[in-house]
Amino acid sequence: MRFYSIDYLQMQSNINDYLKYIIIFSTLFILIVVFSLYMRHRLQTKYRDLTIIAFLFLLFLSGVQYADYTDSQNIHSQSSQMVNFVRLLSQEKEVNVNSIFSSSVQLSDGIIIKINDFYYRVNLSPDQKTYNLVEVSLVNPDIEIIKN
Repeated sequence: MRFYSIDYLQMQSNINDYLKYIIIFSTLFILIVVFSLYMRHRLQTKYRDLTIIAFLFLLFLSGVQYADYTDSQNIHSQSSQMVNFVRLLSQEKEVNVNSIFSSSVQLSDGIIIKINDFYYRVNLSPDQKTYNLVEVSLVNPDIEIIKN
């Protein structure tokens, strides 16, 4: 079973976004270079073709990025809920925030929380405004802690 630290919860969505932005801006840079070469050598159609290819690739990436953006906004919102929940739990239990680990990156009913050496199942209300912690025991005590 995997448990995630608060550092991982805060950083897990940012890495994929950076990679997408690097690809988009690289394609935009290539488009500008090829378009300037096309404007300089208007009689050579290879630069025009490369400009069209780079523009279509950039257009495709923009469409994919928009679809991923809406999905990542939902995931980021759920991750930030989990981060806030871990911080609230650390204040309530009076423990360091770094000693709390969760079995999920998103706040949902039934996740397992590890606080020091104790394990708790989180029971959320339907409106997710209240919760109840029930101490549980793991059938398989082999866990993997992912910190960052």
